Amino acid sequence: MVQKIVHDWATGKIYPHFHFVFIFKFRDLNRLNCRITLNRLITEQYTYLRGVLDELWKHPETLLFIFDGLDEFRGSIDFADIRRDTEPQRRCTDPEFRCKLSDIVYSLIQKQLLPGCSVLVTSRPTALQLLAKAQVSIWAEILGFVGEEKREYFHKFFEDQEVAAAVYSHIEENELLFTMCFNPSYCWILALSLGPFFTRKHSNKQRVPKTVTQLFSYYIYNILSHHSFKMESPRDVMLKIDEMAFTGVSQRNIVFNDEDLFKYNLQPSQFLSGFLMELVERESSEHSVVYAFPHLTIQEFVAALAQLLTPNPESIQDCFY
Repeated sequence: MVQKIVHDWATGKIYPHFHFVFIFKFRDLNRLNCRITLNRLITEQYTYLRGVLDELWKHPETLLFIFDGLDEFRGSIDFADIRRDTEPQRRCTDPEFRCKLSDIVYSLIQKQLLPGCSVLVTSRPTALQLLAKAQVSIWAEILGFVGEEKREYFHKFFEDQEVAAAVYSHIEENELLFTMCFNPSYCWILALSLGPFFTRKHSNKQRVPKTVTQLFSYYIYNILSHHSFKMESPRDVMLKIDEMAFTGVSQRNIVFNDEDLFKYNLQPSQFLSGFLMELVERESSEHSVVYAFPHLTIQEFVAALAQLLTPNPESIQDCFY
């Protein structure tokens, strides 16, 4: 959604009054563990703006800041905490002030830093309570696919329209799966997992997934079937991926780097690429490539799988505290 907004702005379709749009993903910002200035935050990602920021700040009304994925942020942004407005070390009113990242975001939203600029924050519903006390002028809920848009997605996904119709018919008959279709990411998982059951090569329609657990289980099975043929012990590698996923869920981390792979004795491979996407970071980052599961629900399922395959009562108990 955020990429669509930026694309439409860049092509002149929307928001012509904004001259610059700065987009940050909270999952990337989690790696910042030191105080930083807004100027440095900008120039680390937008290096070509070095030397012109002072001019940009003169017209804050032409600036849009987008912070994507508040629910993925490991820092704390409590808009009900009045100490942010009274303690000097937490006030961030100048782009050159060194502040915690959470204080920079807070100050932009509360119009204490660059008053007049616009700030867009996206989040899953789980973190919306953090914004309850914030100075938010507009709230918007993304409803996802409605009506025929769900059917249209599957007909665009599959070249074979008979397969598309069969997959959608199965989903439509299953209330549990059908309710997932409002989310394009879930539609992608459904299409990948269900498609093979309705091709001419697949004859056993009785085993088509009907529950969410069956759906994700077949998603994993698909990866094992197509990416593990050159490996001696795919189960051992998968257990390591499962443990890394579980640690990530426990620590609210959805982006992994080479150090994480080394910690779990994992190496980039065709098998690993079945589970994790490679993402290229900005040029100034220490790590040029990071890794993430295609969707948070996949990471959560794989993390749960780790506890099923290697049950540890203590680690499971820790999840409830």
